[in-house]
Amino acid sequence: MNMKRKKFWIKKIEPYCWMAPAFLIFAVFTFIPFIQTIYKSLFIVDSFGNLRQFVGLENYSYIFADEVFLKAIRNTLWYVVLTVPISKILGMLLALLANKRRKTSFLYETSFAVPMAMASSVTAMIFQLLYVPSLGFINGFFGLDVQWLNDPDIAMVSIAIIQIWLSTGYAFIFMLSAVRSVPDDVVESARLDGAGPVRMLLNIYLPLTTPTLFYLIITDITYSMMMMSLVSVLTDGGPNNSTTTIIHYIYKQIVSAGNYTNANPAAIVAFVMTLIATLLGFLWEKKGVHYQ
Repeated sequence: MNMKRKKFWIKKIEPYCWMAPAFLIFAVFTFIPFIQTIYKSLFIVDSFGNLRQFVGLENYSYIFADEVFLKAIRNTLWYVVLTVPISKILGMLLALLANKRRKTSFLYETSFAVPMAMASSVTAMIFQLLYVPSLGFINGFFGLDVQWLNDPDIAMVSIAIIQIWLSTGYAFIFMLSAVRSVPDDVVESARLDGAGPVRMLLNIYLPLTTPTLFYLIITDITYSMMMMSLVSVLTDGGPNNSTTTIIHYIYKQIVSAGNYTNANPAAIVAFVMTLIATLLGFLWEKKGVHYQ
């Protein structure tokens, strides 16, 4: 009887033992710092990170009265709306184009996937040259006179275009695998029933690839909400804070002003916004994702 109990408890405890190293790493580098940030967000903090005075939720009231922070929230949400759906749509369309295997498949598959191998900073500098108003390739080739990164109305769109290009290659890799995993008999049956390309996309490929699409959307929402690298390289939040994102706002508060009092509650707001966006995605999963 004792041996059976020991084996029972060993089976119960063993999975947690395997997961313990990962939990330990997350606790040290994620959970504990996050709890500390929540705690510090309720205090006035000096430039050295020392707590000076407890003020409760006054720090949150202060940053929500800051027009720059409110603009950073709007810019971040606009960036997510621009980049996440468009990159997934393009990834799906490219996957459908590359679905049929040919002798030359590796050529266009590689070209479609190249963006995912590019570093954000390197890509930003390449597009910075393309966006130059007077000598840039885009304005010169199309005969335009657009201030891509200097016009507050289109600066965020210009940065979003770069991220769309980067994300499309990543989405293509996953969507190509998902599209090719659609059963051939289902595809052939739909074609025999007279389904055209649009109907095939909406009724066959899209429903059967929703698990992969769901994964890409959730991960990309999180990444886009945390975006800062492209802004730091290209515009530093300008012009007129039109490209300032929440994470860039936090970075500027800490590095430029040493203002941890604003940075800590802003970080918590960024976390809550990302959590809400992710939860909304999981609500869609229950109704829109087909695993069979």
